[in-house]
Amino acid sequence: MPTLTVYLLTSPNPATALACHFGRQGIGLEETSEALASDSLFAALVAQAALSEAEFAADGAPAWAAAFAQGEPPLRHSSLLPAVGGLPLLPRPLLPLRLPAQADVAAKQLKKLRYLSPRLFELACRGAELPAEMIALQQGKVWLSETEARQLPAPWKPASGESDAAWRARLRSTLLWQIDAIPRVTLDRLSAASAYYEVGRVVFAPGAGLSVLVAFHDPAAQPRFERLLTLLGESGLGGKRTNGYGAFSWQRSELILNLPEPHRRAVLLSRYVPTPDELALVRDAQSTYQLANVGGWFLAANGATARRRPVMMIAEGAVLTITDRLPSGRVIDVRPDDSVPHPVYRSGLALAVGVPEVRGW
Repeated sequence: MPTLTVYLLTSPNPATALACHFGRQGIGLEETSEALASDSLFAALVAQAALSEAEFAADGAPAWAAAFAQGEPPLRHSSLLPAVGGLPLLPRPLLPLRLPAQADVAAKQLKKLRYLSPRLFELACRGAELPAEMIALQQGKVWLSETEARQLPAPWKPASGESDAAWRARLRSTLLWQIDAIPRVTLDRLSAASAYYEVGRVVFAPGAGLSVLVAFHDPAAQPRFERLLTLLGESGLGGKRTNGYGAFSWQRSELILNLPEPHRRAVLLSRYVPTPDELALVRDAQSTYQLANVGGWFLAANGATARRRPVMMIAEGAVLTITDRLPSGRVIDVRPDDSVPHPVYRSGLALAVGVPEVRGW
């Protein structure tokens, strides 16, 4: 059974909410997402290592990134996903969900589902029937089991004297995160003419935040990773950091997923770029996945900006048919040409969990 280290990210100031701007490719500043893909998180860690560490490889990249680029990563991490009350949420696996007979869930509602609690994730991966008492949050995007929901701290747990019906209704109506747009004005330096624009932000409710799951292959890598994570929390994660977005503090815990062997499939918790030897995994007729075309801009060490070379990645929640080992993936150098004096890394390393064989799949 896989054991993952969980890092829960919350606001560094208990009196304020965690607010971030995770821009979406091809859309203006007014749009943002509630999650940050694993390749973007890895790029942020590499940039933080370049700013804070003195060791660099021969190709100009931070020494911390060398083992990842060489295919020998000391750790693998998931995408940065929402969490509630210290409970990490996992991407919905692209598997058939066995709903209880009395569950009144329309196909339209299932399309909204994006995240499952760990208990529901285990049941979905094992092909087991989901419990009848489930709680849908965030307008149906998040499903929790009632058992997990009752174990959450305030303000999510039942209040003293609160009936079960009132508690469930309160949870269903309380948003874990809210996306809004903040008005901004910029002034032209020459004409002093003003231009209005909006910046989107995702604001998490009290008791909610973000989490990243990490599998450490080398225990010695954990202190260095946590140091980079601390520095990243101080400098901010995502866009518009000068406006105060993206600052966080973190807490560590563990998550054990009850997914016994033998494994015949794997569910991705991160984005993934297969190695040439792994292309058969995505070509298998039983594999189910969605693709993400990842591009964007980067800031080089010399201060120049340029477009990254786009790369096609397999998104979180994908289910891949495997034989004897979990998918590995690889790191891609996405600099547009050799005029950039150092590599620009995008991580397609897979963090995956094995799924037991289930009849009927």
